[in-house]
Amino acid sequence: MLLAEAQTETLVGHREKPLPLAVAIRVFPALKRAEQRRTNKVWRPPRAMLVFDTETRTDEAQRLTFGSYRFFVDNELHEEGLFYADDLPAKDRKTLEGYVAEKNRRGTHLLLLNRRKFLKKFYKAVYKGRALLVGFNLPFDLSRIAIAGRSARGRFAGGFSLALWSYIKNGSEKPDPHRPSVGVKHIDSKRALKGFTARFGADLSDLIPEDSATGEPEKGYKFRGHLLDLRTLAFALTDRAYSLDSACRAFGVEHGKQHVARHGIVTYDYIDYNRRDVQATAELAFKLLAEYAKHPINLQPTKAFSPASIGKSYLHGMGITPILERQSDFPEAYLGFAQTAFFGGRTSAHIRKVPVPVVYVDFLSMYPTVNSLMDLRQFLIAREVRVKHCKTEIEQFLRGLTPEILFCQKTWKRFSAFVKLIPNGDLLPSRGKYNAVSNDWQVALNYLYASDHARSEALWFSLPDVAASVLLTGKIPVIVDAFKLVPYRKLANLKSIRLGGEVGVNPLTQDLFRTVIEQRKSLPKRKELSKEDVDRLDKALKVLANATSYGIFAEMNRQETEKRVKVRCQGIDPEPYECSVIHPEKPGEFCFPPLASLITGAARLMLALLEHSVSRLGGTYAMEDTDSMAIVATKQGGIIPCKGGKLRTANREEGIKALTWKRVDQIVAKFETLNPYDRKVISGSVLKIEDDNLDPKTGKRRQLWCVAISAKRYALFLRHENGEPVLLRERINNKKDRWSRHGLGHLLNPADPEASDRNWTAAVWDLIVRKSLGLKVKNLPFAHLPAIGRTTVSSPSLMKCLESLNAGKPYAEQIKPFNFLQTCQMSPFGHPDGVDPEKCHLISTYDPDPRKWLEKEWIDQYTGKRFRITTRGHYGSRDIARVKTYGDVVTEYEFHQESKCADALGNPCGRRTVGLLQRRHIEIDQIKCIGKESNSLENVEAGMVHSEQNVYTEYADPKRSKWITKIQPALKKIPLHVLVNACEKRLSRRELIELRAGRSKPHRKTKELLVSILKGLGLL
Repeated sequence: MLLAEAQTETLVGHREKPLPLAVAIRVFPALKRAEQRRTNKVWRPPRAMLVFDTETRTDEAQRLTFGSYRFFVDNELHEEGLFYADDLPAKDRKTLEGYVAEKNRRGTHLLLLNRRKFLKKFYKAVYKGRALLVGFNLPFDLSRIAIAGRSARGRFAGGFSLALWSYIKNGSEKPDPHRPSVGVKHIDSKRALKGFTARFGADLSDLIPEDSATGEPEKGYKFRGHLLDLRTLAFALTDRAYSLDSACRAFGVEHGKQHVARHGIVTYDYIDYNRRDVQATAELAFKLLAEYAKHPINLQPTKAFSPASIGKSYLHGMGITPILERQSDFPEAYLGFAQTAFFGGRTSAHIRKVPVPVVYVDFLSMYPTVNSLMDLRQFLIAREVRVKHCKTEIEQFLRGLTPEILFCQKTWKRFSAFVKLIPNGDLLPSRGKYNAVSNDWQVALNYLYASDHARSEALWFSLPDVAASVLLTGKIPVIVDAFKLVPYRKLANLKSIRLGGEVGVNPLTQDLFRTVIEQRKSLPKRKELSKEDVDRLDKALKVLANATSYGIFAEMNRQETEKRVKVRCQGIDPEPYECSVIHPEKPGEFCFPPLASLITGAARLMLALLEHSVSRLGGTYAMEDTDSMAIVATKQGGIIPCKGGKLRTANREEGIKALTWKRVDQIVAKFETLNPYDRKVISGSVLKIEDDNLDPKTGKRRQLWCVAISAKRYALFLRHENGEPVLLRERINNKKDRWSRHGLGHLLNPADPEASDRNWTAAVWDLIVRKSLGLKVKNLPFAHLPAIGRTTVSSPSLMKCLESLNAGKPYAEQIKPFNFLQTCQMSPFGHPDGVDPEKCHLISTYDPDPRKWLEKEWIDQYTGKRFRITTRGHYGSRDIARVKTYGDVVTEYEFHQESKCADALGNPCGRRTVGLLQRRHIEIDQIKCIGKESNSLENVEAGMVHSEQNVYTEYADPKRSKWITKIQPALKKIPLHVLVNACEKRLSRRELIELRAGRSKPHRKTKELLVSILKGLGLL
């Protein structure tokens, strides 16, 4: 029985007292989804292409100096030229003129234009001629050649409208209303929505769609342009972020990016550098477009914003339409139930700041694998998905659950169900504010309890999550309700498609997820393919697998509006509720919460099954991260020192058991039964011993070590015979770097702020690892510098705080949209006097010279006030902010709390906690309803967002307010005469009766009075 096998903290000795904590659930906002305009006509790329790039001064305005362009027709270069800023000094213009004259004497036909003449060509080619406009980081270059920028409206609301064309009136340059502006809305560092806006007096030709059958203007159509940012397309094709340099190297561009010693000064070398950038960009465009063309999908490359865009287009190509589009009457209540059961992957440190020997393992393509095991393909191709209640069936299934049954593939096909239960010490995912310092919602796997076993606190979970709890605790939960999904019939117009132009898949007879992984793994065996084709197809299939196996079903798009919007929400309860929010979320095209929740729940179950297999042998692990785990193991096994361990070493130290490598191999082999793939293509287990465990030169097993601090903060390393640690480094001793950059990657490289790499973080981890081993360490040479990050002017709200710097200046001298900025973080008590810490963040104009960082003025992005910064002392003053240094950030990083876990005594993990951690016991204090946790992640990591309202959208459920769930029930427990006396005549007897009965709502001061009384009586 599972109960006898379960090895959890509750069986070690005593049960910890649950700590009351508010938990958050995701709810489904039933906003009307935008209708998708689709056409069966194949988009044909324009014959013409304009590629351009700009150079700027290195001053705070980053104003245009000059740029260059290349114009192609049918892939042949027709024209090349330079253009320069209207206000370029005569000296620099002479340099450009001399350069052009010299090149033309040597046979190069090079034009030299001022900005206005260049924009005439731009308008004729890109707008009227509908040519493809190409750049790398296009928003920045467009804002350089603009003459004005303002807040955009309509589809680009939350972004900028850039006026490129102008006219002169009374000696003043003004935006031309008879020419379109360019709307740009920032999504993240890799993506932005871009397009031409409407203009007065548009020509009829501008209103004719390119796929028009009649050649006549179409009502509602406006030509938006073909604006292609190669940074976005490269990301969409590979799911990786690139610089121009790294993209050229990755895609084999012949004439890649060059480097120049000095920026901002117009010299012949600098002009060569810019022209080479345009050449590299053009060649990269041809490479990327050729790669993209091999995908047989009907999606313009200018609209491929991510791998998900490509994945969704493949589904459309197979005739697979979104479930909620083909079944608009799917009961919304069940979408809400499933959405509340949605949680991210399992990530945690299990042994904190103690270096331990490990074997590092991970699961093969976790999300496609669990998709195949649960046979979720049947719902994608079903004509209808039905819901069937199955409480008795689920209870019987859980009572018969054993580890052996979970290692049977047939069992996984029964997991497409959801369970509503009353938590009572069950090991379940929960979302709580475990860390009082960061005050953010974190997902953890902890022992969960409903207060007083309240039925009102029953929660929905995916069946895989409930099975994991039964596996690890041995107890059956108190089930209130359950339902399962049932596919009914199949879609009529399903079609075969060739993935990447090479790999055929028939959705009617083949599992898409399984086929993609099988084909990807078989590529090296295909002798008819060149190495280049193998690499290309490998990238394409990897992107498709990741894009279609999970993310598209969870997609929620935050709407950037400053006005409150009424939203109908579906959550735990069958009945919807209404609330008013500022930033509502709109479900994505393929959003279907039941699939999203089942996929992540199954991934957590897979890790739970691995955890159980390890703990059953008396072993443990150092960390886990979504699809991987570092199992404590050595070649010979035995007891190793670890604070908090229940065992004892030969020296009577606290210790834990290290499994032998052979035992780990046996655990890995057990997962072979869960291999859903063709064994001729993918043999063996879906759990793999990672290549990191093997010496890249000899292929022999080597001993890895791990130090973990908290979730997603860990490093793997080797140890020499003398005990010295060596990090795993790409191209040196490993295929990949194996140290975390999470929590550090937003900062500039302090050794070279202009460098795009984050390799300086290796020095940080080397320091942390050496400290954990008790070895001597050297101070980081950059520890004294202020910790500086780089961001961009990505929104009008950020631009607003720069108004004082821009006041009275022409556009060229202003800080413009998409300018680079610097950002710093204040120390805990470093805020200037009178400043609200929740609404204060300092930014400044970009300067790569660290010597100037302390000399500059910095602006509070919330108030626009200006301050100086210092790295001395501990406190801010009236006009000075004490900011964090790199040394401060590294110290915080090293002691970052794994707050969702407890120490060996059951106390919440703190900064000084070291050793083996355990799970916490959490009592539901209140249930809050929120939207997705991933809004503004880049800004959160950079420390630019301090208020949770800017990250989470809270969909307040009036039935679950603190007044309804806590205060009102507590008031009813007090005798009325006691309550009247406690109020000291500030509230009448009648008022108290009405409040207790719920017939009236309290004012703020009344609520504060009653809360203070209840706290005084120990009832809150």
